[in-house]
Amino acid sequence: MSQGGISWPATLRGRLAFFYGCVLAAVVIGFSVTVWLLVAGEEAREQLLCPQVGPNLSANRLILALVLGAPVAIAIAVGGGMLVTRRALASLDHVVATASVVGVDDLGQRLNSQRNDAAEVTQLISALNAMLDRLQRSVATMRRFTADASHELRTPLAILMGEIEVTLRRRREEPEMRTTLEAALEELGRMSALVDALLTLARSDAGELPIRRVSLDLTEVVRKVVEPFEAVAVSRAVDLVLVEDAALMVVTDPLWVGRVVANLVDNACKFTPAGGRIEVRVEARGERAEVVVRDSGSGVDPSLRERMFDRFHRGTADRGAVEGFGLGLALAQEIAHALGGQVRLDGAEGGGTSAVFELPRGSDADLIQT
Repeated sequence: MSQGGISWPATLRGRLAFFYGCVLAAVVIGFSVTVWLLVAGEEAREQLLCPQVGPNLSANRLILALVLGAPVAIAIAVGGGMLVTRRALASLDHVVATASVVGVDDLGQRLNSQRNDAAEVTQLISALNAMLDRLQRSVATMRRFTADASHELRTPLAILMGEIEVTLRRRREEPEMRTTLEAALEELGRMSALVDALLTLARSDAGELPIRRVSLDLTEVVRKVVEPFEAVAVSRAVDLVLVEDAALMVVTDPLWVGRVVANLVDNACKFTPAGGRIEVRVEARGERAEVVVRDSGSGVDPSLRERMFDRFHRGTADRGAVEGFGLGLALAQEIAHALGGQVRLDGAEGGGTSAVFELPRGSDADLIQT
């Protein structure tokens, strides 16, 4: 590679050696020239003070030594530069060799720092290992997510195929055919809900969730979301109560806020036993607003609360006993993060669980579309 007529080495090691050699050579030449000027000046002064003294040949000998010794000094400087840079960058060879063999199927490998590594190389190794940790977690999550999604989709597909195959084996009367079609439609509805949830999660992961922020009354939005669940609560013999206070104005997206609240209320309805109570409350907390959904269910073990937000996570006792895919809380958390808030699970007094949806109240400056 050439720049301005100068041919630069292609490797970092070569460039550092070239630079180091040039600097040392320049220092040697500069020092020699300075000494020669001092000697020549001193000889000239002696000639002026003592003309009868013959000419001193020290300056001439010095310039001759400079001409003969400069190439040797430059060669030694370049060689020394190559040796120094080779030793300084030897650790990078190990980093490159290890990083070049790391693949998607072997993300467990890590780079090891050597005792004599420079601080910059140690920092580079730490940064690369941290990156590999993140990649390993992301790939593991993606694989688990894909496997779980495939499993959840396979079940309704298998049911649909079985029902259709049985129906096609002989002629069916209209009532029987209608029953089969209704069952197929129900399974298709489950699949549609799952695909919609997966699409929302994928858009959230890609940072493409459309957010339209407007000024709204959070209490009114929550009231409209809770109303359709009153019939669900009655069918489950559960008392659903909305505790309404004064209007609470916030700047956020009403569609996604409603989606989060609906997921939390639906979750509470599923896990609250007959005769239980669900209380929904909207509260102001300084610059933040909270929607609290408190139920009287069996509660969640504190050590498992964080896992409840994992995608497709359902307790062993709940699998098959409760409808759903285990995406409700994960979806609510992703949407809450996109809105600048969060969802957390707290213990409720007297048992049960409090699902708290916290989001910023916002201001007029946030009235933009993202």
